[in-house]
Amino acid sequence: MSLAVPNIRGNLFDVSDKVVAITGAAQGIGETLSEGFASAGAKVVMIDLNADTLAKTRERIAEINPNVVAVAADVSADDAPAKMIAAAKELGGRIDVLINNAGIMSYTEATTIEDEEMDRMLTINLKAPIRLMKAALTEMVAQGSGSIINMGSSWSSRASCFNQSGGGVDYCSAKAGLQAYTRGAAQNVAESSVRVNAIAPGGVDTPMHAHHRDFLMEYEKYIPLGRMTVAEDLVGTAIFLASEASAYITGQTIHVNGGMIMVD
Repeated sequence: MSLAVPNIRGNLFDVSDKVVAITGAAQGIGETLSEGFASAGAKVVMIDLNADTLAKTRERIAEINPNVVAVAADVSADDAPAKMIAAAKELGGRIDVLINNAGIMSYTEATTIEDEEMDRMLTINLKAPIRLMKAALTEMVAQGSGSIINMGSSWSSRASCFNQSGGGVDYCSAKAGLQAYTRGAAQNVAESSVRVNAIAPGGVDTPMHAHHRDFLMEYEKYIPLGRMTVAEDLVGTAIFLASEASAYITGQTIHVNGGMIMVD
């Protein structure tokens, strides 16, 4: 299948016809991405384990765009991929974009890590996205189009930031694995005009970091663009990767961290 050339006379960033599934959508980055895509006119499937918070978030975003549905599901559960696909098809007849955003954080060290901790981290931050990707990519390959966006981490490119503790060894390893899987999957499905990319944020000021926010904000003085990353900083990159504007980009990880970590 030959990839179509983008129509530069149209709105390359238009996602108003897209059905977008977003995991970890009840709060933080996922909530902000859901609001951003809904505001851009997309149909949004919001997926999260926390049913009560998800329902409230969905209700708020539906005031912007009624084409938003909530799916209460544990992304690591066996039935999560099927629930996602069913909701997307009911909402818009297809799935155009999957944003694998749900995840957990740790500060585990190599000398103290336990098997249970590593298993949990790999299950939620690596295995679950892979399983959801498999379900979405099956649909996308059949329809000959689609975009996967995996949420990686700039911390996966370095053990720590400026000699301060970054993510734990299990967190960094899982995110590095997800970014490596992004490249492999991108190559597998490229001939079907389906794209797979990743966004790698730095530390993002979200509820995930609420209990150690003061520690997180210590990074701010090292960021060339002058402030800590917020979830809103990721929306433009996500819309870019979901849209025709990035039609010739696949297998890439885009770092969105204000210059805190610069990699080639």
